[in-house]
Formats: sequence, C-alpha cells, structure tokens
Amino acid sequence: MDVARDLQNVATGRDPNGPSDLADDLRKYTEKPAARALVDELSARTAKAISGRELAEQDAQRLAHNLWVSVYAKDLSERQIETLQTDMQAHLVSLGVGEDIAQQVATQVGEVQSSVTLRPRRWYELF
Repeated sequence: MDVARDLQNVATGRDPNGPSDLADDLRKYTEKPAARALVDELSARTAKAISGRELAEQDAQRLAHNLWVSVYAKDLSERQIETLQTDMQAHLVSLGVGEDIAQQVATQVGEVQSSVTLRPRRWYELF
C-alpha cells in the first residue's frame, strides 16, 4: 500500500517529499473537493506525530488502514467514527507519540469523516 510506504518514509525522514506524498496518496481517495483541505491537515498532523519514530511494517499498515478508512469510508455510524478515532489515538500513543498530539490526529480523523460521509443519521441513533 502506497500510504504505508509513505508513512515509513515520513517516520524515517529518508524522503523529504514524504509528507507531501502522504497527502497526495490520501487525497486521491476522496471525491469531495471540500474534504481535501481536511485530508491535507490530517496528513500533516500524522506526519508530525510519527516523524523521527521507528515505524515497523505492521504499524505502518495499521496506520495506513486507519487513514484510508478515515478518508474513504462514506457510511460509518457515529459509534464507528468514535472507535476509529480511539484506535488511531491509542495506536499513536503505543508508538510513543504524546497524548496531546495523538488526540489532535484523532480529532482530525473525525473532521475528515464529517466531511466525506454520505450517511444520514438513522432514527435509532437519536436515542
């Protein structure tokens, strides 16, 4: 997956274009022009969080999957979005990222999801 490779490049700092490559690869999964700036911000926050960290292949794949779901999933419930945010934050913290920075990334996941979702709120979610 290109996103996982981009994440590893950002983490190691080997490729100075890593953060922009990450943003480009995530942006191609969204069809809404209004969401692109939010996706770019998610990419920037994620790049800042993992920069200079050791990122194993398995961790890169998991982060890439969460980022892809954040950008591409159009029918998540509020509970699923909260779970995605919690998973993203917990995974970043497990990698040694500070709680506040991990929270900023998780918050941006929610912002991106709000902009890309096509799912109307269901009647049973009101209770």
